[in-house]
Amino acid sequence: MKTHLKMLCVDDNAELLENLAQQFIAEDFDVDTAVDGLDALAKIASTRYDIILLDLTMPRLDGMGVLREIKAMGINPHVIILTALAEVSTAQECVKLGARDYISKPYDPEDLLHVVINVLGS
Repeated sequence: MKTHLKMLCVDDNAELLENLAQQFIAEDFDVDTAVDGLDALAKIASTRYDIILLDLTMPRLDGMGVLREIKAMGINPHVIILTALAEVSTAQECVKLGARDYISKPYDPEDLLHVVINVLGS
């Protein structure tokens, strides 16, 4: 039986979330989705994820808040930030909180796949 890597995609844009899920399901990932930070934390609390694709700007709880909570939980999944906020200071703060990479939207799906593979291999 083949073991699939477990991925959580978190974004409040439903179309983008569906595209991410379909892209990585096609690559044999086991993909869950969350529409905001609170939804994501509920899933993270009950499931071990190998990698999380995380938007920064979301209702109820933003991506920075999710990163802080993940750190407080004492878990260390690979987190890649996907955001339209392309600011160096924000990227630096995300890395300090445990993010492995930071990708600006819009992004190329093939580039994202390569980043995911590289992060998982590190």
